Amino acid sequence: MIRLRQLEALRAVMSTGSVTAAADVLGISQPAVSRLIASLEKSMAMPLFERHRGRLHPTHEAKFLSEEVERAISNLEHISRLSEDIRNQKAGHLRIACLPGFATSLMPKVIAEFLKEREDVTISIQTRSSVRVREWIAAQQYDIGVADEFEGHTAIQHETVNIRTECVLSPLHPLAAQKVIRPEDLHNMPMIIQDQENRFHHRLKRTFEAAGAELNARVEVRQFATACLLAMNDVGAAVVSSIDAAEYAGRGLIVRQFKPELPFTLDLLYPKYHPRSLLLQDFISHFKERLSPFIM
Repeated sequence: MIRLRQLEALRAVMSTGSVTAAADVLGISQPAVSRLIASLEKSMAMPLFERHRGRLHPTHEAKFLSEEVERAISNLEHISRLSEDIRNQKAGHLRIACLPGFATSLMPKVIAEFLKEREDVTISIQTRSSVRVREWIAAQQYDIGVADEFEGHTAIQHETVNIRTECVLSPLHPLAAQKVIRPEDLHNMPMIIQDQENRFHHRLKRTFEAAGAELNARVEVRQFATACLLAMNDVGAAVVSSIDAAEYAGRGLIVRQFKPELPFTLDLLYPKYHPRSLLLQDFISHFKERLSPFIM
């Protein structure tokens, strides 16, 4: 059985030209280097050096082997460095599936920050509807999914996060000066709301009904980002996630507290039968930290 230390001794002697210098390189004694060379020759059943006047001279066989030995040790060193990077969450690949709106708001910032000190980490991100994200996670095709209104699946583990919502308006809107906006304030005023396929649409509608206010759905959209842009252009008011509201607040959008509190449910999905890597666990922690200012 050939041992790595034997090959390291061979490389050191070949590259330095002497046992003394090889011992310095390896940080061991000269006799230890000689023993490693002798044991390697015994393992290979052939001489690797000729000994003349206390010096070692490589045989033709040793010269022939040296290139492969160098390649083998380099590969092992690479594996060692890579394993250390993986252990320290500085190498690997993550597959993320998420809602389209989320991919244009918080997620790019989360990924950019996460990759900043991880040069050997790669990420693939795919955006689709919540239904498709759930299908991908159930099929174990992605490491983490960001969806909404998760109803449960035997092949999926999940965490539910309630995101705070806020009312967004144009500076020209009649309610722009109010600090808190309620459904009765928006009675019969033009509203931009999510389409009827999304449960948040129905949750908002019930909130208006409970307050005895008329919900005037002037425009229905699929993404909160679209609602923010329309509100900025004075099409109407909108109740959106605080994540999207923060994204557009610095661009002239007026953001006001909405009462009563109406959470937007965000679900973090994980494939149940796919172990979470150390890298994924680190990403989840970073992601949750970035979400914390928006959680109810």
